[in-house]
Parts: sequence; C-alpha cells; structure tokens
Amino acid sequence: MDPGRLSQSLALLGVAAYAYFLFLRPHQEGMALAVGLFVGTMGVAYGERPFPVPFFVGLYALLFLLQLLFGHPIPFLAGGALGVGLPYLVYRLRKPAR
Repeated sequence: MDPGRLSQSLALLGVAAYAYFLFLRPHQEGMALAVGLFVGTMGVAYGERPFPVPFFVGLYALLFLLQLLFGHPIPFLAGGALGVGLPYLVYRLRKPAR
C-alpha cells in the first residue's frame, strides 16, 4: 500500500465522516474527530520522503487551539494522530532496509 494513497483515502474518509456526523447523526465529538483526521492527514505529504505542509500544520494548530478553548480536544487529537500515524507507519514499513 502506498502511503500517499492511504493519506488521500483518510482525507476523504474524514470529509465523509464529517458530513455523516453533521447531517445524519449530529455528534460534536465525531465531527471533531473527522476534522482532526482530515487536517492531520493533509499536514504531511509523501513523496520520496514525508514532509510537512506548512498551511495544514498551521491550520491544525489553529483548530486545536479553538477545540481546546471551545470544543472537544481529545477526539480532535485522536483524529490527527490517526491521520498522521497510519500513513507514516505504512511509509516506515515499506521503506527498504539499508
């Protein structure tokens, strides 16, 4: 599995989960998890090596501050950890041994 494709899939899953938790089953924690998943997975791009995307890293920091003050920071952090961690784990597992 390619980490870039997994990252794109997780971003689309975050958007779909946000729509689900907004329109079909309104749930604040679910929306926070979905937004964290989307922005977290878009914060790291995968080419030859993973590198941070400054716009999405800044957006994640701003949204985390807002979640910390007015929302649900734990689901937001969990979504961000999944969004960054799963593709990076796939990248590390696919990296050839030296």
